[in-house]
Amino acid sequence: MKKDKFKHLTKHFFSRLFGFEENVDITDDVMVLHRRNIVIKNIIFLSNIVYSIILFFIAAVNNEPSDWLFSALSFPFTFFLNNVINRLIFGERHDKTKQEVAMYVEAIYMFISAILIYARLYGNFETAAYILIYYAVVVISLYQSRRLIMWTFQGMVAGITFIHFVWTYKLTEQYEGLGILEFLKQFLPTKEAQDFYLRIVLFTIFMLVIYSIVSMGAYMQEERKNELMKRREVQSDFTNIVTDLYAVVLSSKRAFLDRQHIDLVSKMSSRLGAYYGLNNKQVEYIEQYAVIHMRAHEIEDLVQKGIESEDYDNLKKKTSLGTMIAKRFQLAQKAEDIARAHIEGVANDKFVTEMRAIQPAIESQVILLADLYVTMRSSKSYKRPYPNAAVIQLFEKSFYVYFESTLVERFLKFKTDFEKIYNEY
Repeated sequence: MKKDKFKHLTKHFFSRLFGFEENVDITDDVMVLHRRNIVIKNIIFLSNIVYSIILFFIAAVNNEPSDWLFSALSFPFTFFLNNVINRLIFGERHDKTKQEVAMYVEAIYMFISAILIYARLYGNFETAAYILIYYAVVVISLYQSRRLIMWTFQGMVAGITFIHFVWTYKLTEQYEGLGILEFLKQFLPTKEAQDFYLRIVLFTIFMLVIYSIVSMGAYMQEERKNELMKRREVQSDFTNIVTDLYAVVLSSKRAFLDRQHIDLVSKMSSRLGAYYGLNNKQVEYIEQYAVIHMRAHEIEDLVQKGIESEDYDNLKKKTSLGTMIAKRFQLAQKAEDIARAHIEGVANDKFVTEMRAIQPAIESQVILLADLYVTMRSSKSYKRPYPNAAVIQLFEKSFYVYFESTLVERFLKFKTDFEKIYNEY
């Protein structure tokens, strides 16, 4: 348990400091850039700590005043730069220009710091110092900006050329006073020239790989953004449709929320399900489904406040409940339509076919049969209450076409039980 908690805290800590999509809307380019600036700033902060440790280590080993001075001066410089970056990043979070300026300032700092650290470490840790140049490029590539990478490539090639000419091969001292053509004539055949070309070629290949990765990442980010924007448009339309649908469903709820009617249907349908031979799980489902529209008040806030006001878990539960309630209202309306059609004498073959296609599952048929029986026995605005014998006769001669024959047979076999349930309520 402690291990999982520690793992969660560690993951949360690194996500907060280095997560590029931590609490960020990826469709907002400015906020995405703002978050990237924060992450790069945190990386620069850690890099400064490492650079400081290296510089103080060298100063302690060499014990030269210049080494101590260089290490001491790095603190106010990094403090000033960090303050400037913070002002740019957090001053106007929604200002794209300031966020872009912060991006270039951080990139320039990574570039300059890599060059300066190379100059300082050259001679003792030349290989490690050279790797820092590649490290700076990788950090800058995290911005996923093709334009910034091209600018970085040009700047880094110029910087690498400079440090090789000044520090690595000391060409400025060796060929001092020569013209360009004379310098090239003497320099090109040397091993230093071959090594320089090899370094430039390798760096160029590395930059091509980085550019490809950045291009792919930028493309995928743009596709994700476009997909999310389309999804939100669809979600908005879907939200309006669902909200309107629930509004329509709930507007007709009063006609089907007679407590006595619902209780009778529930008791008769569960009894009929048992008589038909359904298992316990199916009977329990019938009992719940028969009265589920009594919970219509639980989804009314989706219409009043809107779907977007709910969190995902509650929304999932309420939309699922709303779907079941809508289906139950549909089944209740089906019973009303069948009763009215037969009373008015308009129940033709087409009508029967349409009715049979609505919720044909056996559980729904059980509830429908009980609902139709209670409807015919009850007083409605379009009819008087029918006696039990007349209702049974309708099931024998007319209503049987809407149900499985076996279900009707079981109902008719135990018709006295259902009459008793109705009369004793």
